[in-house]
Amino acid sequence: MLQSQVINVLPRRILASLWATSETRIALSHFAVNKEQPTAPMAISSNFLCNELPIRYTHILRLLSALSPESLQSPIIKNVAHSYLCDICTLLHPSLKQTSPKALSNVLSKLRTSQAVNSIRLRYAFLSSPTPACLNLMDNINTIGIGIHHLLDQHISWVTNKLNHAQTLHPEDITRQAVHDAQAAFSGAYGTAYLPQVEIKARTKQELVYIPSMLHRIIYESILLCLKAQAMHDQEQERTARWYRRPFMKSQPMTLSIFGGPTSVGFKLDTAAFIPDKDLLPSIPRDPIGIPTCSSVLSSTSRTSVDRVEPNHALEWASLSGWRIARSLASHWGGNLDIVNVDGLGSTVYLALDRNTQILERYPTFRAPQQDAVPIQTAAAQLDAFLYAISNAQPISTVIPTPLYHHHSVSLTAAVGHA
Repeated sequence: MLQSQVINVLPRRILASLWATSETRIALSHFAVNKEQPTAPMAISSNFLCNELPIRYTHILRLLSALSPESLQSPIIKNVAHSYLCDICTLLHPSLKQTSPKALSNVLSKLRTSQAVNSIRLRYAFLSSPTPACLNLMDNINTIGIGIHHLLDQHISWVTNKLNHAQTLHPEDITRQAVHDAQAAFSGAYGTAYLPQVEIKARTKQELVYIPSMLHRIIYESILLCLKAQAMHDQEQERTARWYRRPFMKSQPMTLSIFGGPTSVGFKLDTAAFIPDKDLLPSIPRDPIGIPTCSSVLSSTSRTSVDRVEPNHALEWASLSGWRIARSLASHWGGNLDIVNVDGLGSTVYLALDRNTQILERYPTFRAPQQDAVPIQTAAAQLDAFLYAISNAQPISTVIPTPLYHHHSVSLTAAVGHA
């Protein structure tokens, strides 16, 4: 699909309305199973998703509009922006709300992969040579992206019976699986010679309402980070030890304690190794060795077309990789993931998850609390300036064209039909 066609067929008034509309924030309780009425929650209904997701996609475009005109003309940013416009087109199609659950699930599966691809591309664009402004922008985009991922993932889980919907679970069981998976990923990259062991300690059986895959991912990323640091620490200890002590040297196992109280469930991961600061910084997707991954999504970035993606679990997995993403996942519903790092004494990772399922998700704030909603005319002007900046018009002009809505007075059905 030509990028210019995407811009031209979308009704500007609808986009401007989405630009100015506030999001509907979701709590875990909106995803959780109701024992009295075990039906799919309203938060994953086709009607809600088709109304809410375009707003969130447009909010990401609104964040990107803060970039300079030169940055908006870069191939990656333009392709990501047009990809989101295509996804908005898909969700605004009048027939999507009435389609069958299986067909809708197929569409949302593609949108989930599309969101992952866009997230990876933006990480390459902003984090290859990061600046404080880029880091803040990427954090806000990731916050919205995580919310989009939850909405799509929870709907797909209900339709496909993957049992990944928000539910009451035992953190110890998820933790053991995360430890196993992290050790498997580590041994696949480094071998088993220096594979650290992890000792799990849980005094009592805890219960928590959470999304299984998200809890698994937070713990997995934390453990993988510590495994790499512990292995490097053990190798350095062996290298500097006297030769007659080396046969008797043993790696000290890492300990992971699980505990709980009336308001939260906590995790404490101790390692004797110091975790390098560079491993805690935002970064592009990397494998356990540190080699950049998913760079293939950049080779398909075109100035004239937007690729149609198919469901790809590898890209979806990579889009949520890294310590910084794990922290965003933990804090999405009031949790906290942090680390105390002291050279010579080791490191301790702390994770606290709130039991309150009524806490609303984190979301970037676009205006001051006392400020009213963005007027539609202001939103329209901002939108037109952004669309002009990402268009193929050359040369780049600093003059913002006046919105001419009578040139775009096509019906929604005709617009998405042409798209």
